[in-house]
Amino acid sequence: MPSINVVIPCYNADRFLAQCIRSVLSQGIDDLRIVVIDNASTDDSVEVARRLAAQDSRVEVVCHARNVGPIASFNEGVELARGDYFILLCADDLLTDGSLQRAVDVLESNPGAAFAIGSDLSMIEGKDFAEPSQPDGWRVTAGARFIEDCCRHLGHLGVSLALGAVLVRMTAQKAVGHYRASLAHAPDLEMVLRLARLGSIVEFEGALGIRRVHAAQITVVHFSDKLTQLKEREAVFASFFSCEGAAMPAASGLRRMAMRRVADAAYWSAVSHIVRGRTACGVELLRYSFSLSPILRLFPPLGHLYRTKGAVRRALAVVSGRSGSSTRQVEHADTA
Repeated sequence: MPSINVVIPCYNADRFLAQCIRSVLSQGIDDLRIVVIDNASTDDSVEVARRLAAQDSRVEVVCHARNVGPIASFNEGVELARGDYFILLCADDLLTDGSLQRAVDVLESNPGAAFAIGSDLSMIEGKDFAEPSQPDGWRVTAGARFIEDCCRHLGHLGVSLALGAVLVRMTAQKAVGHYRASLAHAPDLEMVLRLARLGSIVEFEGALGIRRVHAAQITVVHFSDKLTQLKEREAVFASFFSCEGAAMPAASGLRRMAMRRVADAAYWSAVSHIVRGRTACGVELLRYSFSLSPILRLFPPLGHLYRTKGAVRRALAVVSGRSGSSTRQVEHADTA
């Protein structure tokens, strides 16, 4: 049976950590190692982790005396990992039932695949959640095709920028090395782009992990600013195509495509902000959009609305909200 290392970076996640760890322990994997890396939490996270480690020898705890930041913890996890497969799981997230065994079985039968990824599944705090039954379908996608899809859609289809659970072949993870500190808020997308240069990708129809959405979540706090979010995506593609992706035969065209998609998303987000009365933010987004793609001053990127899942629906919701629909509907309707 292949061995699996699960690294759980943690900072002030005592409300969620036990459920996160138990979602891994319940996978039915014998050759399993869980390493909780606590980043100087000020709550009871360390106590929770140590209690579970005392109950199960497969759980280890590493405690930092000071907060070194999430990227340093991610990279420490890469250094500590050993065995056949590696997964980085945030302390407020979960694995879906049976996902590790399912992903390992498919990766073992496809030795040319660098990693396995699933579709997006979110648990929103304060709302009822029952884990749905997961479809068993999967496909193998060539690395170059996966990278092209990421450029076309600003990330993996069906998965948010925060990619969540990705099971990586250890040899591939060690080959690409560390997460980049320069991409503090979007390192996961850039990492899978690098990994995709090493082989094919197993894409599951179902989710491998459950992303918990709550007010204190770092990605929620950071990406509430749309301009910052889009600039981070621009930085991801700029980094990749300046380094590992530069050797791809179609690198320049793919990079231009990614930047156009960022510009398109900024344009429609600007329209959304302006329609909703957030004029200053909208103008700033428009300026950013034009800086990446000056042609948008003359021709709006209508194709973006049809490429982006749900964008037309959200755009209509924004307009109807401006015309008198409920404030709650408008607040959750954001194009791009």
